[in-house]
Amino acid sequence: MKQIQKKKEIPFSVPYIDNRETAEVVKVLKGKWITTGDETKLFENKVKEYLEVPCAVATASGTAALEISLAVKGLDAGNEVLTTAYTFASTALAAVHLGAEPVFADIQENTFNIDPVKIEEFISTHYTLTHEGLKSKKSNKLLKGIIPVHFGGQSADMDAINAIARKNNLFVVEDAAHALGASYNGRKVGQTSNLVCFSFYSNKNITTGEGGMVVTQDADLEQKIRMYGLHGISKTAVERYKTGLPFYDIVYPGYKANLTDIQAALGVVQIQKLEQITHKRNRAAAWYDECLSGVEEIVTPIIRESNYSARHLYPILLNQKLKPHRDDIILRLRSHGIYSSVHFIPIYFHTFFKNFVKEIPSLPVTEDHFYREISLPLFPALKKGEVKYVCEVLKGIIVGLK
Repeated sequence: MKQIQKKKEIPFSVPYIDNRETAEVVKVLKGKWITTGDETKLFENKVKEYLEVPCAVATASGTAALEISLAVKGLDAGNEVLTTAYTFASTALAAVHLGAEPVFADIQENTFNIDPVKIEEFISTHYTLTHEGLKSKKSNKLLKGIIPVHFGGQSADMDAINAIARKNNLFVVEDAAHALGASYNGRKVGQTSNLVCFSFYSNKNITTGEGGMVVTQDADLEQKIRMYGLHGISKTAVERYKTGLPFYDIVYPGYKANLTDIQAALGVVQIQKLEQITHKRNRAAAWYDECLSGVEEIVTPIIRESNYSARHLYPILLNQKLKPHRDDIILRLRSHGIYSSVHFIPIYFHTFFKNFVKEIPSLPVTEDHFYREISLPLFPALKKGEVKYVCEVLKGIIVGLK
């Protein structure tokens, strides 16, 4: 085994935060208002400006953004919604919380994203077209929508997915938790008539600690989303404070899912760094591509020509021979100070979903990718020497397993 340089500590992800964020948060803390108010509105406006969209609503999390979006689209206990199982559980749990049942189509071999071909196959196999819509042959529930997930920062094939949705009268809510800063066919992810949900969790490309946002082209829907995010109240606390009258009405059965001004202060600075962050992530990914080229035992990420990826993740796939050693490789990387991860455990592998779903799906690509995938460290401040260290250690481990 080749001699590896001195052990380093390489975390999986580190937020790109400096004194500018600290100053903005302190400014809010020293002010008179720390919950949802002017700073949150400023953050929403900054996101709208970046994405060039008319409407954006900040939420307490990306999960909340999804749940509210599905609620305003009318998803309920009589419905099913089609998504990918190769995602974090919140994508499906957002539907479950509304009483609906998530159903799953398989992913593409090369992008980890839901496969439009498999979506069409799933619909034609499992549903009958009735006057009410697409009705499940087994559950009699109606299929109402599709939730594509933009895995790792690369957009799903939205032209094909939107065409399927139009053909079958289905809504589309995009889970873009990984994809702020990405583009598809020259359009930024978020520039669409669909509802698009972003996450600002601590490891996302920009962060507010916890937080999310829904963007939309529909001003009426924006107002409904905004009210759903705060108990269904017709006037926010800051609006009541400014008018001097304490009265309000409950219009919808809403949630407590608003973002605070403290969190938004982080976001205001972070969104201004997004282009720089995305560039640095793509640069680090290119270093990985270079260092790992020619390693026949692994497949490095493939980005389609139609896409510019936000590079939230750097997922590699081991070949079939190394597949049984995936967990051991992760532990060996850890012994060298390298924190890797796995994205994702298929949703229906989890205990709750094993008991919840009526039928365990057959998703061969999803399951194969799960057992072969390792996500390597990727964050804006990652140095070229650190990437080389990760690659040297990884290649050394692979040689040792031959």
